[in-house]
Amino acid sequence: MILKLLTAVIAVGVIGITYFYVDAQKDGACPKSWLLKMIGASGYLAVGIFCAVMTGGFSEFDKAMLLALIFSWLGDLFLHMWFHKVWTALGFLCFLTSHICFIRAYITGINGLSVKAPEAPFFSVGEIIAVVIFVALFIVCMIRSKMNLKGLMKLPIIIYGAVIMTMLCKASILGIEAVKYGISPLCLICAIVGAVCFVLSDFSISFLMFDKRHKKNFKLKLFNMYTYFAAEILLASLMYFI
Repeated sequence: MILKLLTAVIAVGVIGITYFYVDAQKDGACPKSWLLKMIGASGYLAVGIFCAVMTGGFSEFDKAMLLALIFSWLGDLFLHMWFHKVWTALGFLCFLTSHICFIRAYITGINGLSVKAPEAPFFSVGEIIAVVIFVALFIVCMIRSKMNLKGLMKLPIIIYGAVIMTMLCKASILGIEAVKYGISPLCLICAIVGAVCFVLSDFSISFLMFDKRHKKNFKLKLFNMYTYFAAEILLASLMYFI
């Protein structure tokens, strides 16, 4: 009971610190904003660890989820550094790896829900269609919004978009399958809402990074970070249910 309460307090604290973080970096990244962001990142990582502990052990699903959260934490660490652009690239790679780990975790969770059911294929036809449609819409939005993407950046962004849309599909399937096997509907909410928040966060940060008109948009920055921290907390909470 104490651990549940502590986890809830940390989750609320992460959301609560978001405004102060965004306010601290409204004129650009600085030591204060970096510290506040890493406090928030450590909070969602703690939520994941506590959820895994409350289930009584670290399953393969838990390990993959924790690895995803660790790479997200590293992404936050590097992406917010202002010393050199190489840190931004490293942060991008960490978040890409994080999403791949999330996908791996969801597949492990889906296959582990019933030992009698055969392992699902990595991609169903429906998932392929959904990912292609989502990525196509993402590309159209980038073109129509006139984002300033240089040639070398277009391919990595498209790859990242395909990976995060795959993550959304797998998270949704995990949540739906979990409910089918009698797990609390809260699992479905955490999976789908968490994944959707992640997509919205990544979509909004693309405007902040590549569209000069929005670089100092305070409300957009708040939206970006609230959806991001909410996503990490909700997805970390899946370890309590699965």
